[in-house]
Amino acid sequence: MSFKDQVILVTGASAGIGKAIAIHFSKENAKLVLVGRSKPALDEVKAICSKNSGHEALIIQADVSKDADIENIVKKVTQVHGALNILVNNAGMFISDDIFSTTIANLDAHINTNLRSVFNLTILFMPLLIKSQGNIINITGAEAVKYCQGLLSESLSKVAVNHFTKYAAYELGPKKVRVNSVALGYVKDTKIMERADVDIDEFAKYFLPKVPLGEPIKPEEVAMTVAFIASDAAKHITGQIILVDGGFTSH
Repeated sequence: MSFKDQVILVTGASAGIGKAIAIHFSKENAKLVLVGRSKPALDEVKAICSKNSGHEALIIQADVSKDADIENIVKKVTQVHGALNILVNNAGMFISDDIFSTTIANLDAHINTNLRSVFNLTILFMPLLIKSQGNIINITGAEAVKYCQGLLSESLSKVAVNHFTKYAAYELGPKKVRVNSVALGYVKDTKIMERADVDIDEFAKYFLPKVPLGEPIKPEEVAMTVAFIASDAAKHITGQIILVDGGFTSH
C-alpha cells in the first residue's frame, strides 16, 4: 500500500482522528495538505508529517463551515500542487441534543460544518479528482445508521453526508473517482466531545456496553481503515458506508 508522492488533503487535521490519518499517510511518503482552525496545532502535525514523508506538508488554517475559507483551500492546493489524489473530509463539530433540547441553531451549526463543507470541497475539487482518478473519503458516524442518545441534530447532518456519498459515487464512478464514507463508533482520544462539554467517562459507561467488541476505537485504527479504502487494494469499493463501530450497529 503506497501513496508515494500522492497529494492528500485532510480536514480537521490538527488533532484526533484527522491528525492520525495525516501521520499515517505521511509514513507512506504522501504529500500532505493539512487543514484546521488551530495554526499551532497544525504546525505540530506538519513537523511530524514532513519528517516522515520527506515532503514539506502544506498547512491551511481555515474554518470549513465558511465558503470563503473553502475557496481559499482550493486555490492554495491548486497553486502549490496543481493536483489532488485523495480528499479526506474529516472535520466535524458536535453539540449534544435530543428532541427536547435541540434548536434550529444546533441544526444549522452541524449542517454548516459537517455537511456543507463536504459538499463544497467535493464540488470544487472535482476537476482535480477526476484528472487524478482519485477518491473521496467522508468521515461520518454510526449514529447516522442507528439511534444514539444525545446526537439528534449531529446525526441528521451525518445521514445527509452518507446519502451524498452514495449520490457522488454513482455519478463520479464513470470518471473513475471513488467516494466512500467511514462511519465511526466511539473513538477515544479526540477533542470533539470535550469541546461539547460531554463527560467522556460517563459517555463510555453508556456506550461501550452496547458495543459487542466492548472497547473504544483508537484514532490510529481509523487511519488504517481510511488508508485501505484509499488504496488500490479497494479499487472496486465505492458508494459504501463502511461501519467501524465495534459492532454497535449489528443489533
